Amino acid sequence: MKKTILMLLSAIALSVVLSIPSVQAQETKEPWPGVTAKVLTENEHVKITEVTFAPGAVADWHDHPIHTVYALTDVNMKEELKDKEPGTIEVKAGQATYFQACHHKTTNMGKKPAKVIVTEIKETEHKH
Repeated sequence: MKKTILMLLSAIALSVVLSIPSVQAQETKEPWPGVTAKVLTENEHVKITEVTFAPGAVADWHDHPIHTVYALTDVNMKEELKDKEPGTIEVKAGQATYFQACHHKTTNMGKKPAKVIVTEIKETEHKH
């Protein structure tokens, strides 16, 4: 009887642990050819993603809320925004930049892979 109860409690504990969503999940996906995105952490306030662009890789039209970019490598990107002339984003390894929310398309213009950490700030209601 003790063995049966212990097995039942173990099964319940395991199912509870497996049902808790992991905020530290590290899912890697390739949303566009040559672009990999690895979610380092995500919660109701932020999403932090490591993004790598192969030389010439294009992140087609996509949205960001307010966000920062920390360059792990030197970055030379062409940025296209609707109804604006294309521009260039250049960030040296170890530098960080801040961006307003946008809908854009980016292309790695460098001859080497570009790797950045993107921290997206989610709109949340502040509760006191």
